[in-house]
Amino acid sequence: MNKFLWESCEIEVTETNGHTPTTVAYRRKQAKVESVICHWRINQEWWKRPVERDYFRVRLAGGVVCELFRDSSSGCWQLQRVYD
Repeated sequence: MNKFLWESCEIEVTETNGHTPTTVAYRRKQAKVESVICHWRINQEWWKRPVERDYFRVRLAGGVVCELFRDSSSGCWQLQRVYD
């Protein structure tokens, strides 16, 4: 089962110099990223408005798996999906 967030919410992420997440803070709770399960980049609709994002599926301390993305132009992180 997973929950897709139709309206992604901004989160606070501590990241490495290469923009890999190391901790995630959401709703005043902070969790360490135990592992990055997968990582991919998208480039879409370049003819309208460039969208470049780095997506990460991560396992957090406590076992929660979630999908985050970082917008390359703004540097903002958002939570998109939580798996249980």
